[in-house]
Amino acid sequence: MSEEELQQQLQQMQAAGLNPQLCDTPVPLLDMPVLAGNPTEIGDAQVEDYVLVPKSLVGSHPVFLIDAEGLSMRDADIMPGDRLEVQMEPVLADGDIVVAGLDGAFTVKTLFTDDEGLLWLVPRNDSYDPILLSGSHWHIVGKVIGLRKGVPRTPYGDCAKAVMRMRRKTAAQQPKVLPPADDQPTNLVFRQFHQRHRIDFAAVRKQVERVVVMQMKHRYEWYAAYRVLMDLKLLDDLKLTRFAQQMQAWFPDVPLQCTADSLGEYAVGHTSKVFALWDADKFRQEQRKGQSMTAFTTLYHRCEELRAALFPLPVVELALPL
Repeated sequence: MSEEELQQQLQQMQAAGLNPQLCDTPVPLLDMPVLAGNPTEIGDAQVEDYVLVPKSLVGSHPVFLIDAEGLSMRDADIMPGDRLEVQMEPVLADGDIVVAGLDGAFTVKTLFTDDEGLLWLVPRNDSYDPILLSGSHWHIVGKVIGLRKGVPRTPYGDCAKAVMRMRRKTAAQQPKVLPPADDQPTNLVFRQFHQRHRIDFAAVRKQVERVVVMQMKHRYEWYAAYRVLMDLKLLDDLKLTRFAQQMQAWFPDVPLQCTADSLGEYAVGHTSKVFALWDADKFRQEQRKGQSMTAFTTLYHRCEELRAALFPLPVVELALPL
């Protein structure tokens, strides 16, 4: 496009009531973020690139662009990834959002003078504390005069939590459809005999299904089945991985599958005493620090119910010539 054509387009836009301006003034884009959080050291800033803006926006004071990080200015609509236009050497007033340097660290906050004449940097998020400007180890780098919104993003952890909540909700709402118990279900970890009688694995499987699987709302409830079966000396192989494989073989279509990891989370700290045979008071005394009382109580009731269902042990009433 020639200069003559450009002038013609500008005249047409002005005639339409617009105010076109040429982006002919380079503004530095720094290769560092400014934290909308607690101040942090960011080292020596380097100019990463230049962005062309209209000269009227720059005026007589230098302007630079810098990216924001953190959430302390969330209520001012400054979010991580937003690009701030910062004017250096401005005339400041209370309520201005500024970029300040504090002992070699930088942050973005609202400037405020209290009734005693003291200067503060005030966040726009109640989770953060105001910062008193005292001594000589601080300076105002510039005032935020513009904001360019970044691409909206949601933290990975928030997405993962939302998906987990949905999975739990879906699993709780869907009816649990389990395959019928076989006459001779797969046996990977159980002892074959009890007091010269063959153990009735179909009956054991049925009780585990009724008490634990059909009522299950959380994956940790698998530990109740593991602990009771171990305490009743039904298990020949005590490895968590093998037990998880046994439960997966018995109940392949359960939404909350038994895994060695979920068993291991509760195995730590609960293996020194017979878990299923504790009385309620002693059971609660062994609760781990930070553990949910609701989860712990649910586990206790699952253990008690399953122990009552399996004791005395279901065996095939056929004496073996041992």
